Amino acid sequence: MIKEAVVETIQQVEQAISNGANRIELCDNLTVGGTTPSVGMVEIATEICHANRVEIAIMIRPRGGDYVYNLYDFEIMQRDIKTLKQFNVDYFVFGCLTQDSVLNEWQMKTLKQIADSIPVVCHMAFDEIHEHGQIKALHQLIDLKFTRLLTHGGPSDTDIFDNLNHLGKLVVNSGGNIEIMPGGGLNKDNLQELLESFPFQEVHGTKIV
Repeated sequence: MIKEAVVETIQQVEQAISNGANRIELCDNLTVGGTTPSVGMVEIATEICHANRVEIAIMIRPRGGDYVYNLYDFEIMQRDIKTLKQFNVDYFVFGCLTQDSVLNEWQMKTLKQIADSIPVVCHMAFDEIHEHGQIKALHQLIDLKFTRLLTHGGPSDTDIFDNLNHLGKLVVNSGGNIEIMPGGGLNKDNLQELLESFPFQEVHGTKIV
């Protein structure tokens, strides 16, 4: 099982690795849910992770707030990916929605194309999509060849253990074509309880290790 630890400093990178993290998701500004880390931070963190045989995923998000990005927001995201992919990162993580809270397929496809050979992950912007539209969005991500979906299985203010049925539904509908990774409210103390309910292969959290 892969434990993905969310961090925002080099000290947290080192601590998570020493505690057994298999992958790092590197962000800045976790108080707003994470934004794109600096170039220097990405370069150093990637060197540390790869020296320890740990994967690293980089958040691409130009600001806090919603996931509806205007022309300037989207241009920043494109340029950040172009700049950061030179450091041999393992994944880029992003999520773009429309004003109607459905997946912005064009923006997601464009960022995927810019990432080129680097795998891409959709983050919890997905949870802002109405539940009745999530299966369609899931299949859009599969068609776009996204590697993984990070999801809480419901609104952010819900308990992840109350969302297990929906998480299971996403796993079934994924058909094994995209990894479903639960996150939000998971930690090393309640992880075993989750796995006894459903044997997820990958888990995510700020306190997962």
